This record gives sequence, structure tokens and C-alpha cells, in this order.
Amino acid sequence: MAREKRKRPRVIVSKNAFSRFLKKKFGYTDVRQFATSGAFSSRLNSVLLAKDESGNDVFIKACRYGDMSENEYRSSLALWQQAPEHFAKPLAYYSGKRFSFCSSEYVPSKDLLSILESGTLTNDQRAQLVEDIYVIFQALQRAKIVHRDFALKNMLMRNGKVVLIDCQLATKTDSATPISFFDSSLKICLWRWESNPCIGVLAWDDASMILRSLQQIGASSEYKERFEYICSQVEAARGKCRYEYPYPSMKELERSMRTCRFRSLFHPKSKLRARYSHVLKMLQYLKDNHPLVKNMQKQEVGEP
Repeated sequence: MAREKRKRPRVIVSKNAFSRFLKKKFGYTDVRQFATSGAFSSRLNSVLLAKDESGNDVFIKACRYGDMSENEYRSSLALWQQAPEHFAKPLAYYSGKRFSFCSSEYVPSKDLLSILESGTLTNDQRAQLVEDIYVIFQALQRAKIVHRDFALKNMLMRNGKVVLIDCQLATKTDSATPISFFDSSLKICLWRWESNPCIGVLAWDDASMILRSLQQIGASSEYKERFEYICSQVEAARGKCRYEYPYPSMKELERSMRTCRFRSLFHPKSKLRARYSHVLKMLQYLKDNHPLVKNMQKQEVGEP
């Protein structure tokens, strides 16, 4: 029986050097690995905890790309100003050649998906969760921000209130600009896109993800009327909290092809490719418009 390869997490920062940097520049001490980092770390981020000068816990997300850290800080700040009880307060960010990170206040809680799966919530508590998500939805609209990763796994509980986190991919609907980590994040978030090959853009609308979250929570017959009203309000906002991004240029595409995670999308047995129909539409568009994809597709299927 073949032995499985041990998974080694890619190091985002050297912990000792990063700790010295945080202490010198920001006064953070006692830098340590987050207890359940497996749920919050990825190949793009490394999650840590630290103490600020007042002894309070600080949540730190070290990132491979500086614009992701800056984007998370600015988006989180705009949303926190709209509804402080439903967002973690951003504290600082840094974008440099050696280190990039964003820090925020620490919210010690399980994610909302885990809480729901535990089956301990009452009907009244579920109704309150729906109300909280509706407030978050309204805050996103007022701030004109598309979160782009709205899901129960990105929500925590604080003093009985839902707190939405992880704003790395968030963007302003009225001032969206391309981001340099496009090639690294494309496959990670591709399944959330709503493709429209006719106009050559990738469109992202929070409304569908918010509705999915509401449906996962559900409501008892006692709160059914209010639940349906909130869902109708979110549905009516479809297209208003929308972000469009042009399909990748040849330069972006060539750079993306060098990453195995993106390249695997074009493999005939790709699970992501088989599961989501709009991924097939995007791939078809790319194959029709980019010769590089046509050549690579031939290589994957073994054509001469």
C-alpha cells in the first residue's frame, strides 16, 4: 500500500523574524499560532494571535500579497463604521517586500456553520441570526461593498451578534480596480462567479450567497413571514451589489497557467470543472479566445 505524502503547509512568514518585526513596529508581543489555524489558514495566509500594548488579544493575518492586506483593512474599516457590532474592528495593516499583514480585534468564537451543525440553536436564536445577516446585508449596501466570500464559515458570534469576517476579496462596487493577486485567487473563488460569456466579464453578486446563507439557517413557522420578507429584500437587490471583472488578458492568463491550481481546471477529470456549469462556460470562452488555452488543452488530453 502506497504511503500518502505528508502535507506540509507553505510558510508565509518566518515566525521569529515576524515576531520581532511586529514588536518593533506595532508593539505586538506574545505572537503565537492560532489554535485552530487549519480552519483559517491557506496557501495565501498564515493566521496568528498576539497581544497589544494593553494586553488584549489581536488577530493577525499574514499574507503573501500586500494588496490583499490593504484591501482587507480598508474594506473592513468601511464596514465596521457602518455596523460596529457586526464587524471586527481593523487595527493596522502593513504592505512591504518582506512582510504583509492585517490585524484586527480578536473574536473568540466558532464559525456560524459549526454552530448550526451542532443543532443547539432554538427557533428564537435562528430568527435573530436572520435579522443579524439582514443588518450586515444593509451595511454592505450602504458602504457599496461586495464581500465576494459571504458564507456561514466566515461568520462568528460576539455577544449574541453575528460578526462577518474575511474581507480580503471585498471590493467597492463604484471604484473597483484590478488586483495583482488575480492569478493566485482565481481558482480559489472561481466557483462563486456568475459568468456571462456574451459580454466577456466575470460577474460577482453577493445576493446569491446571502440567500444561500439565509436558507441554511431557515426559520420556524412562527417567523416564516419575516424570513420571507428579508429574503425578498435580498432578492430585490440582485444586480445592485454586483462586481464585474474582465476575463483575464493574455498576460494574466500566461502567468496563471504557471500555477498548478489554475492549470488543473483544464484537466478533463477536474472535479470543480464537472460540478459547476458556469466554470465550463468560462473555460469555453477562454478556449475560444486564447490560443494558449487551446494548446494546453491538447497537452492535457494527450493530443499531438
